[in-house]
Amino acid sequence: MPIFNIKNKKLVELKSKTFPTERELQELIDENLNEIFGLEFIRREFGGQGLSIDTIAYDPQTRAPVLIEYKRDVFQSIVDQGMAYLHWLLTHKGDYLIELQKKLGKKEVDWSQPRVIFIAKRFNIHQIYASGFKNAPFELWRYDLCDNILLLEPIETPKSDVSVTSVLKTKEAKQVIRQIKTYTLDDHLKKASDKTKILFAKLQKMIKSLDERIQENPVSWYIGYKIRWFNFVSISIFRDKIRISIRKAKLEKDKEKKFTKAPLLSKWGEKTPVWWIDISKEEDLDYVFEVIKESYEAAPDR
Repeated sequence: MPIFNIKNKKLVELKSKTFPTERELQELIDENLNEIFGLEFIRREFGGQGLSIDTIAYDPQTRAPVLIEYKRDVFQSIVDQGMAYLHWLLTHKGDYLIELQKKLGKKEVDWSQPRVIFIAKRFNIHQIYASGFKNAPFELWRYDLCDNILLLEPIETPKSDVSVTSVLKTKEAKQVIRQIKTYTLDDHLKKASDKTKILFAKLQKMIKSLDERIQENPVSWYIGYKIRWFNFVSISIFRDKIRISIRKAKLEKDKEKKFTKAPLLSKWGEKTPVWWIDISKEEDLDYVFEVIKESYEAAPDR
């Protein structure tokens, strides 16, 4: 997509370029991981035995490790490299925990949900399809550099029911798949009654109506809704109810004080207070949606 600068009612196209070195790309994004992805930086160059992961980070929302690989131009491989990195991480958990504690202090870690983020100037069609394999926790982000403007956009990958081990038939890949899980909406809905499924579907539609950019992100214990990285609302599904959790310092729209404030030292983390409510009836939807809308409008990544 071309980018233009406006000068005296004239459009001047900004020329696309790459970073002079891969290190410059890496350092710029590493120093702004929280603003871009909501991640906490740990360190660069992590690994051993001939393998070096560009950057390791921590996701405070999922409590999971995140590995980041940069390429100033284009990647040669996604699946092989991503699985090699995940295998190293899961066989060297102690090394990761040491670096995590040195940088961020003691944190709880969910080893079932690590992911790998690839950032490059370009990806080919084979890489895009390969990143959509089942049990392949990979994200592709494309960058463009125009003068002093950096553009970053996630690449939508077609999701497949085919496991990544069907194309990468290695012992290491099978070991990784046994330890990690990429969660789906069905994983959460299978525990719900028919009535709860209908209730969730109506709330889901209301949430997505707020913005076409909203992403639905199922993880182990909730379904998160975000623009880029900040879950402005999360939903946990039970058999006969759904729990709605809002991350916001104060709720102005909760006029009847129906939401309960979670303890600051809960599993949600310490930075932003979380408010929650359980609902089981459709007549509660309009009330909670006003609070969800308030949280969406205050999201820092809009």
